Amino acid sequence: MKIRNGFVTNSSSTNFIIMSKEELTVDNLYKKLGFLEDSPLKEVGIQLASCILKGINQEEKLTYNKVRKMFGKSTANKWKSYKNSGYYILVGKTNSDDNIITSFFTTDSFIIDDDDFFLDGQNCIW
Repeated sequence: MKIRNGFVTNSSSTNFIIMSKEELTVDNLYKKLGFLEDSPLKEVGIQLASCILKGINQEEKLTYNKVRKMFGKSTANKWKSYKNSGYYILVGKTNSDDNIITSFFTTDSFIIDDDDFFLDGQNCIW
């Protein structure tokens, strides 16, 4: 039998990788996530974009094998082709302890794949 000592939580987290031709700001990430400028969800969409940007790990050193292990071969191949092409490549995580919209983002898994923007949020732990 295993006994766990210390803090136990039922929170979840999502690791994500973003590859963007444009430097990310809250406003352009909001748009890339699919929110419309005049959306009734603008406030929560801005909160989500802010939490995603706050979750970026600036210290993370990516390699092909690390990206492949975290996000799979397809995303690793995309990373390999984008890494020297002027794309901003960011990796980070969100967790369900953030606001309600970020909590929803964290418990879902998805990919956004546009010509100038890619987000892989399939690496969820919950």
